[in-house]
Amino acid sequence: MKLLRRALLILLATLLAALLGFLYYKTQGVDFGRQVRVNEHLRNLKVIDAKWNEAILRSRSELLGEDDLAPQTRDAVGREIQGLAVEARALDDPVLVASSASLATQYDEKMKLMAEYREQSAAFKKALRDVLDSVPMVQALVRDPRTAASANRAKLEEVRALLDRLAATALEFSSLTGPDTARDLESTQTALANAAPALPGGVSEAVAQTAERLTLLMKARPQRDELFDRLYFYPTAPRTDSVGAAFAQSFQSQLEERELYRVYLIAYSAALLIFVGYVSVQLFRSYRVINDVNAQLKSANETLEHKVDERTRELSDALTHLKESEAMLVQSEKMSSLGQMVAGVAHEINTPLAYVKSSLESVTAQLPELTTLLNDTETLLTMLQTGDATESQVGAQFSRVTGLAQEMRENEALDTMNKLVTDGLYGINQISELVSNLKNFSRLDRNKVARFDLHEGLESTLQIARNLVKFKDVRKNFGEIPKVSCSPSQINQVFLNLVTNAAQATPENGGIIAITTKRIGDDRVCVEVQDNGHGIPPEVLPKIFDPFFTTKDVGKGTGLGLSIAYKIIQQHGGKISVASEVGKGTRFTVVLPVESVLQPEATAA
Repeated sequence: MKLLRRALLILLATLLAALLGFLYYKTQGVDFGRQVRVNEHLRNLKVIDAKWNEAILRSRSELLGEDDLAPQTRDAVGREIQGLAVEARALDDPVLVASSASLATQYDEKMKLMAEYREQSAAFKKALRDVLDSVPMVQALVRDPRTAASANRAKLEEVRALLDRLAATALEFSSLTGPDTARDLESTQTALANAAPALPGGVSEAVAQTAERLTLLMKARPQRDELFDRLYFYPTAPRTDSVGAAFAQSFQSQLEERELYRVYLIAYSAALLIFVGYVSVQLFRSYRVINDVNAQLKSANETLEHKVDERTRELSDALTHLKESEAMLVQSEKMSSLGQMVAGVAHEINTPLAYVKSSLESVTAQLPELTTLLNDTETLLTMLQTGDATESQVGAQFSRVTGLAQEMRENEALDTMNKLVTDGLYGINQISELVSNLKNFSRLDRNKVARFDLHEGLESTLQIARNLVKFKDVRKNFGEIPKVSCSPSQINQVFLNLVTNAAQATPENGGIIAITTKRIGDDRVCVEVQDNGHGIPPEVLPKIFDPFFTTKDVGKGTGLGLSIAYKIIQQHGGKISVASEVGKGTRFTVVLPVESVLQPEATAA
C-alpha cells in the first residue's frame, strides 16, 4: 500500500512538472528578427516595383530617348523572393511559403511584360524619329527652286503647309491621347499620300515615304499604349501588400497565443505554489502532531489564541497571493490589448507614410526641370542686364526659356507638384492625428481622478482602434452630457474593450457599431455600444463578466477584458449591463455617476 501511494505521488509530481514545462515552452518569445526581415523583403519588392513604374512613366514621357526599363534586375527580385521563402520556411508559415511562390510568378510575368513594352516602345520611338527626320529633308526638296519650276505650285504650297505643322502634330500625337490629334495626323497622312503622285519623281518618293512612316507611327501608338496600361496597373504591389497583411495577422495570432499561455502559466504557477504550500503545511502539522501531541493537550487553552492567529496569518497570506495573481492577470490583459493597439496604429501609420514618401520622391524627380528653367532664366536676365550678348544669342536663349516654360505648362508640372505636396501634407496630418490620439489615450495617470469628457475619450478610442473599425459602419449618436469625474485612463480602457469586442463580433461586410450617449437625470450619464453581430446565446449571457470566460475562439481572447471593465465601472460607482439576441446583435450599456466615488486604493488597481 505504501509503495502504491509513493508511486502515485511520483507520477503526480512528474505530471505537474511536465505540465509546467509545457506551459513554459509555449510562453517562449516569437522571432521578431524574422518578422523584421520578412517585412524588409516585402518592402524591397515594393520599392523595386515602384522603380519599375517610375521607369515606365519616364520612358513614355521621354519621347526620343532610349528606354531604360530595368533599374532592378531579375537577380535582385530573385534575391528578395528567395530571402522571403527562406524566412517563410524558417517560420514554418505555409501561407507565407505559398505567397512567396505566387509573388515570384507575379514579378516574372511583369518582367516579361516590361520586355514586350520595351520592344514596342522602341518601335514607336523609331517610327517617330523616322517621321521627324524625314520632315526637314522633304521640306528642303520642296523649297528647291528646281522643284518649284517643275511642279504644280498649288500642290507644293499645300505640301509645304502640311510639312510645316507635321513635326508639332507628330510630337503632340506621341504624348497626347485626344481624338482630335489623331484625326489631324490621319488627315495629314492622307493629304500627303494624295499629293505625292502630282509631284516630281524625287519629291514624290520622299513625300510618299513620309506618308508611309506616318502610317507606321499611327499603328505603333495603340499597341504601345495597350502594353503600357497592362504593365502600369499590373497587380504586383497590391499582391505584395496582401501578403504583408496576411503575415502580420498570422504573426499577431502567434503573439496572442503566447500571451494566452503566459496567463495559463501564471495561473498554474500560483495554483501549484498554493498546493505545494498546503502540502508542506500539512506535512509540517502532521509531524508536529505526532511529536508534540502530549504538549498540545497540556497547553491547549494556552495555545488556542496562538493557533487562531496562525490560521489568520495563513489566510492573509493566501489572500495576498490571490491579489498578486489577480494583478498579474490584469497586467497580462493590458499587455495583450496594448499589443493589438500598437499593431493597429503601426498599420494605420504605414499607409499615409507610404504615399508621403511616394509624393516626395515624385517631387524630387521633377526638381531638375525647375532647376534647368531657373538657370536658363537667370542666364537670359544676365544677358539682358549686361547687354554683352548679340541679338541672336538673346533670341535663342529667350526661345529656350519659353520652350521650357511651355513644356512645363503643358505637362502641368507645377500643378502636379502642388498636388503631390498637398497629398504629402495630408498624409503627415493623418500621422500627426494618430500620434496625438494615441498620446491623449495613454498619457493620463491611472491613479488620477479628473473631470473627463466622455465624447473625447470615445473619439480617441475610435482613432486608436481604427484598424479594427475602418471597414465597419460606426454610427455616433452623441447627446449632450456633462463631464464626468473619473479616472480617464481606466474609462478609456473600458471603451476600448467594448469597441474591440463589437468590431470582432460584426461581419467584415455590413458590420454596424452604434455608440450612443445620453444623460439620465441630473447625476448620471449613459454610454451604449451596440453592434449587429452574431449575438450571445441566452445560456452564456449570465457568465459574460466572469474572469477567464470568453466566447471567442481559442487563442483569440483571454476572457479578462469584460471582467476588468466590470470591475472598473463598479469601482466608479457605476453599472455595466448587456442585452443580446442571437443573430441580431449585442448592446452593452455603461452608466456612470457624474461625481466620482473612487477611493485611492481603487484607482491603483
